[in-house]
Formats: sequence, structure tokens, C-alpha cells
Amino acid sequence: MTEWKTYRLGNIGKIVTGKTPKTTIAENYGGAIPFLTPSDDLSSKYAHQTTKTLTERGLSEVKNCLLPSNAICVSCIGSDLGKVIKVVKPTVTNQQFNSIIPSSDFDADFVYYLMTIVGKQLNYLSKTSTAVPIINKTQFSNFEVCIPPLEEQRRIAGILGAIDDKIENNRRI
Repeated sequence: MTEWKTYRLGNIGKIVTGKTPKTTIAENYGGAIPFLTPSDDLSSKYAHQTTKTLTERGLSEVKNCLLPSNAICVSCIGSDLGKVIKVVKPTVTNQQFNSIIPSSDFDADFVYYLMTIVGKQLNYLSKTSTAVPIINKTQFSNFEVCIPPLEEQRRIAGILGAIDDKIENNRRI
């Protein structure tokens, strides 16, 4: 049996808190860059499309917030706190998300499934401290999780991914 190790979320990859370009500047919106907000559908594994999009001008206001494909986004404020989604193309999120860009030692699909469990724990923790549920970047980054070696991560994610694919296929049928 392989040894699982304890890591802080901030140690499994880069943590990025989203940001919103100025909404008073119309030229920031309506381009080709997905802009994920809690009002988007967060009920599936992948963010295939977003309600809002940014232009290159909008992106320039939040340039350090562009997430690569396979980043895992976790809603960290409000009633949707703990919801998790994985981006399929470069995307920007608003400030209600903390996202993980997993390092090469961690499988992005495994991290997604891990965060679906962690998200529920974060949601519970947030409700015990403030009127508006919120988990800030420091709390998020310091949250500890147990993770197996990379090959075992891939095996676990492969099994869970096959089940998700079957569910998605059944939905389409």
C-alpha cells in the first residue's frame, strides 16, 4: 500500500484569486475570453461556456488572473461556497473563486475530485464563523489534505472520470 502525504492546498499548485475588470467600461466585456462567476452553471465537472466573456482590454485589467486549461476553480463566498468546476480553456474568474493550478506532481482530475470533497468541508467551516459564508485565500491555501503518490492519483481519477463520463453520456441520451 502506498503512503498518502499531507499537503496544504497552497503546496499542490499555484492559488489564484479571481478579479473583476471594471464593469463601467463596456469595452472590457463581450470578447472571446471566458469569465466565470457563481451565476454560471457550476453543476458539472467542466466549464464549457460562461455567461460573460472578456475582451483583450478586459483581460489586461486582470492579467495575472488568467487561468490555464485544467485549473480547478472553487467558489469561496456566499451560498455557492464549495462548488467546484474545472476549466477547459484559458479562463478568468471573479473574486468569488480561488483556483488551483496543479503542479506537475499532482493530477488535475484527482485535484478536481479531491476539491469536491474539500469544498463541502470549506462550506461547513465558513458557516461557523461569519454571517456571510467566506473562505479567504489564506484559509484556502492553508487547508490540509491527504494525497497519494501521482500514479495512484491517476488511477483514482481514472475510475471516477469513467463514472462521470458514463453519467454524462446517460444525461445526453
